[in-house]
Amino acid sequence: MKKIYISDKEKLINLPDFPYDPKYEKNITGFEEYEDMRMAYIDTGNKDSELTFLMLHGSPTWSYMWRHFIKEIEKANFRAVAFDMPGFGRSDKPLDEEAYTFTSLRSSLICMIERLNLKNIVLVVHEWGGFLGLTIPMDMPELFDGIIIHNTTLATGTNLMSDSYTDWRNYIRDNPDLNIRAIMARTNKILNLKECNNYHAPFDSYESKVALRVMPKIFPNNQEKEGAEISNKAQDWLSNEFNGLALSISGMRDPLFPQDALNRFFNSIKGINKLPGVDNAGHFLPEWAMEYGENLINQYLLIREKYLLAVQDTEKEEDDISNV
Repeated sequence: MKKIYISDKEKLINLPDFPYDPKYEKNITGFEEYEDMRMAYIDTGNKDSELTFLMLHGSPTWSYMWRHFIKEIEKANFRAVAFDMPGFGRSDKPLDEEAYTFTSLRSSLICMIERLNLKNIVLVVHEWGGFLGLTIPMDMPELFDGIIIHNTTLATGTNLMSDSYTDWRNYIRDNPDLNIRAIMARTNKILNLKECNNYHAPFDSYESKVALRVMPKIFPNNQEKEGAEISNKAQDWLSNEFNGLALSISGMRDPLFPQDALNRFFNSIKGINKLPGVDNAGHFLPEWAMEYGENLINQYLLIREKYLLAVQDTEKEEDDISNV
């Protein structure tokens, strides 16, 4: 049986200001060779609510990044679900680099959506959560109510990435034993030491950081790499066939995804609603969700109400025509 790394449970419970105990699923699609590997997730809020907000993190973060937004979802009386991708957060971490591919990670997300029987999903994505997650709704559109995009794009191999993103990928390559505590402190002046320690907690050894080291290698930065083809397919679908709700919000000081690049991507999505950016926020935008989260949820609900009314009017017109 192939080996997995299991982060120290004692370091991952009772984290300050993070009262969400992990739940686990085993036998995850995409990681079949790791029979006992567990994928962790948070499932909180109103389980009977009309909408489920599903949050997908990037790298080198994990579901802890969504804590402020989760609180706003709970206050709004909706269901909040956040996955830790294999190799991240409180999920188990395969020790073989080849375990982590664009396809295996994407398959794990689809597996969890199906395993938890999620419906009426509002897909909330950031960075790698968007690279992977934004390719999923086209394959199961009936399960998705809409999408909310934070500082990410589709990895088509043609979307221009900033020099800073290239530098970040090179930095990971050259610093394989990443100090997550220091990285989060340096890039997020809003964080205190306690929060930086919480980010670091699942990555407490060199072995635990396998996925962090692999992500730069598997990023589809050209059209020949795995993931680029399905990302292009998703781009075409979002541009031409997508009929749901899409909202975007961005951190205005993100050096990895400059505003012009983000706007080009946002503008390619059919019917997108672009919300004003958060002036003081950088790449890790969800860290500012205590400021924008409530308004973001309210804006989504307002646009959703208008959208549903428009759909009803269209259906009524079609019925009237058919009855003539």
